[in-house]
Amino acid sequence: MRIRGYRALVGIGLLSVVMVACETNKEEAKPNEVAPVVEEKKPVVEEGQKMRVVAMINSDTIMGQYEYAIFLRDELTAQKLKYEGLLRQKESKLRADMEKFQREASTLTQFEGQVRQKALYEAQDKFQMKQEEYARKLYELEESYNRDIDRAINEFLDRYCEDKPYEMVLSNSNLGIIRWAHESLDITNAVLEGLNAEYAEQNTTEKSAE
Repeated sequence: MRIRGYRALVGIGLLSVVMVACETNKEEAKPNEVAPVVEEKKPVVEEGQKMRVVAMINSDTIMGQYEYAIFLRDELTAQKLKYEGLLRQKESKLRADMEKFQREASTLTQFEGQVRQKALYEAQDKFQMKQEEYARKLYELEESYNRDIDRAINEFLDRYCEDKPYEMVLSNSNLGIIRWAHESLDITNAVLEGLNAEYAEQNTTEKSAE
């Protein structure tokens, strides 16, 4: 929005300058007098100098369709389901022990009741600690996978841009700072195709080596 507004102001300013210049020429110009032709100066590009080009990739598209990212996301989901299954088992046993204690509480001595109650409290604390442990492990695993994906993308961009005129590749995502970019700068599909091709080749090589 700032850019468009700026262009609009510049346009109005130029229009004002042109109108003033036209009025001045009308007053100074004489009949049958030919105005001198002013040659337009074009920017000079020195030899070896290249135009600065900025490209962009859509991170959401990359993360949604990059096969390596999909593979790691599936691995993370599988680990999450595993932890959830283990927690359900522990929670089910804890609940069963608590219900059993409630049923038998009236038949226990005071000492027996205190011992059983203490054991239940300790089991509950261990369950909560296990929940926190699994959550921490999942977080660390996700961070590790994200670093692996970022490394793979950055290393590919180093190779991809080596023979391209791009001096910068911006990342356009829902949470990014880029709000608009011309579609001609979008190299997402080319990068995605190259990433998946490399990943497929690596998989083929690894399977052949096994």
